Amino acid sequence: MLSNLFKGVVSAIAVKMLSNYRHLSIRMLRIEAAKSYLHGIRLARLSALGLMGVVFMIGLIGGGGLLLHAGVFILLPWTVKAKALLGLALGTAYVVAGILLLRVAMDEKTWLQKSGCVKMLEDVTGPPKES
Repeated sequence: MLSNLFKGVVSAIAVKMLSNYRHLSIRMLRIEAAKSYLHGIRLARLSALGLMGVVFMIGLIGGGGLLLHAGVFILLPWTVKAKALLGLALGTAYVVAGILLLRVAMDEKTWLQKSGCVKMLEDVTGPPKES
């Protein structure tokens, strides 16, 4: 009889402790989920701002390049054929330069470093930190 009473008390204490642990775990999970959500919102905001800045800069560069070439072609005392060849050479150089720059900008390693994934992976896979 005393053994059953002791088992019941121990079981009740264990259930209470596990219940508290479950509630704490759920709270911790919610906190981590909120942190991840806020981090995602921050990244989305920064991405949108970066995209707007890049579009604005590309517009400025394109407009400036167009005006520069128009001015050069008007002022050069060359024949139309020579001006056309110069335009083709400049256009080809811009396309090649754009492809190379786009390739560098879209490099996977660069994106992983800029997004902070490398640091996060190091934190997760690294040795345990002592408190």
